[in-house]
Amino acid sequence: MKNQLTSRKSRPALLLSIFGILFFAVTALASSPIQLTLKEAVVIDQDVVRLADVASLSGVPKAVSAPIETVRVATSPLPGQTRFLSLDYIRIRLKQAGFQTDAMKFVGPQDVQISRKAAALSQDTIIPAVEKAIRRQMPWQREAVTIRNIRFNDDIKLPTGTLTHRITPNRNEDYLGRTTLALHLFVDGELIKKTWVNADICVMADVVNVVRPLGKHQRITRQDLALMRADLSDLPSNTVRNIEDALGNRTTQMIYPGTILKTGMYALPALVKRGDIVKIVANAGPMTITATGKVKQKGARGEMVHVINTDSNRVITARVIGPGAVEVEF
Repeated sequence: MKNQLTSRKSRPALLLSIFGILFFAVTALASSPIQLTLKEAVVIDQDVVRLADVASLSGVPKAVSAPIETVRVATSPLPGQTRFLSLDYIRIRLKQAGFQTDAMKFVGPQDVQISRKAAALSQDTIIPAVEKAIRRQMPWQREAVTIRNIRFNDDIKLPTGTLTHRITPNRNEDYLGRTTLALHLFVDGELIKKTWVNADICVMADVVNVVRPLGKHQRITRQDLALMRADLSDLPSNTVRNIEDALGNRTTQMIYPGTILKTGMYALPALVKRGDIVKIVANAGPMTITATGKVKQKGARGEMVHVINTDSNRVITARVIGPGAVEVEF
């Protein structure tokens, strides 16, 4: 009960105090106008420009000037950029906030130059991060790979704060030759920008080289071939990398010594032919599903053929993986 009586007694005092401040503010505004002195140029570090950023107030106590100083007068320029804010626009923003500008005196320039602080991308940070991301994801042996010419737009200006990044590859990236990755930039945990990083990936590996002349339709023997090191990024995807893959096949053209062998230079033996009953293999994560099918055309290893699934009677496309076996890709 005592606390309630005290609370009731204090309410009139609080109301009188608030009324006194308002009365003092009105009296101050009526007796002497607030003077706003605009600044020539300012540098800010936030998204919003408030009156206190571009002008100093005098002629009234802090209790009166504080609400005016917090009025939002503009949006900040982008990081690293500059804009100008006119006196007329400041007047408009103050009126929209409910303040009578007729009771204010404005001095200083007619326009305020506003610049925004910015943080730059550091090559010393991004380049090692890109190389690390590539080496973590690539299918090649580490010692066989050279990564060079990592490049990105380092003119990007970002807001100041704690900068973090995430690097992600394109879907189905083979990490060979010219490679593009996405660079996501975060400031204080918020995604600010997505840009791109390019790199050249050199992969040295064994490839099959022809060492003796081979005539058209000639059968390939071990004495005709040798392994040599070459950069896979300079070679097509059908380059032969294993001598065993070419032995016993017949050439489809004249091949001269010093030629790096490609699969199109010889005819692969057909592993399945029309009418063959084959096993259809489908890999779905850790699970393997098999079915029986009937081939509608001949095909060599790696070629795509049409197969009738004898269980569903549907025609599917599958890759030849061996004698009497095809694989369905998901």
